[in-house]
Amino acid sequence: MNSIYNHGLKQTQTITRDLTEFEKNLSTSPLSLQGAITTSITAFKKTIKEYSDLLDKATTDSTYTKHESRLTKFNQDLEQFTTKFDSLKKQREISLQESNKQELLGRRHIPTSQQSSDNPYDPNSQPQNVMPQREGLYNENQALSRGSEQLDRILEMGQQAFEDIVEQNETLRKLQTKFEEGLIVLGVSQGTIRSVERRAKQDKWLFWFCVVMMLVIFYYIIKFFR
Repeated sequence: MNSIYNHGLKQTQTITRDLTEFEKNLSTSPLSLQGAITTSITAFKKTIKEYSDLLDKATTDSTYTKHESRLTKFNQDLEQFTTKFDSLKKQREISLQESNKQELLGRRHIPTSQQSSDNPYDPNSQPQNVMPQREGLYNENQALSRGSEQLDRILEMGQQAFEDIVEQNETLRKLQTKFEEGLIVLGVSQGTIRSVERRAKQDKWLFWFCVVMMLVIFYYIIKFFR
């Protein structure tokens, strides 16, 4: 259980570091960082579940309280990580919306020198460019939205694949534990058999020694009385 606990501590350190980096660069942090945090939190949940299962099965009364307090701390850390990550994602969305809004307002603002004049042939007349600019912004936002959705799907697929790998690793670890237990039981059985064989061999030699001694004693008794 100590190895699983140490692994969980490393995961908490990684998640804390990534959340700190995400918080410092909300608007400029890459989506891959969010994916890494999501994956780390999912893996941490798996570690907590595995630790909890071992606590229910293999912990003695003398160490139960210690491991139970560790498990409680892990659950508190997980709740804090999840809450903070959700809050940071919302802050990032608000920041990006404000940034896009300011950019849109900035592009809508046309200097007085470029405003349309009464002369329709004035080269400085710009009304016909307003709609293309708006359409360009709309198309740009749509492209960003589609790209964000695709990245989310890719991250979700990666997360699912990671969860499958973690689950397979957990299954292999359980099989390894059972295999080691089987080897231990087999080793104890073989040791017991060898001990019985040695004892039987010793008893056999002791029996024949007693038989020989008894024959010798009978021989001398018969000889003495003759």
